[in-house]
Amino acid sequence: MAKIIRFKTPQDDVVEALEYLLERARRGEMTGFVLAAKCPDGNIATSWANVDVGERNELTSHLQVDVMYAVVEANMDRLVERI
Repeated sequence: MAKIIRFKTPQDDVVEALEYLLERARRGEMTGFVLAAKCPDGNIATSWANVDVGERNELTSHLQVDVMYAVVEANMDRLVERI
């Protein structure tokens, strides 16, 4: 399993975060991507580039791991109480 690297992006500004990631891609720090974006009308837009179906699955799995890590991190105090 690959190491998950969190790019620190300004989460409250979508355009700024995308521009930051675009600059990293231009420097060759990314070779492919998957994207899921929430639209104002409630729809979800998805996209990917330079990854086959297996790599898309791998990348979305890493996103899920990152989400689960955030859930555990947010609830760490409650988990420690159970020990």
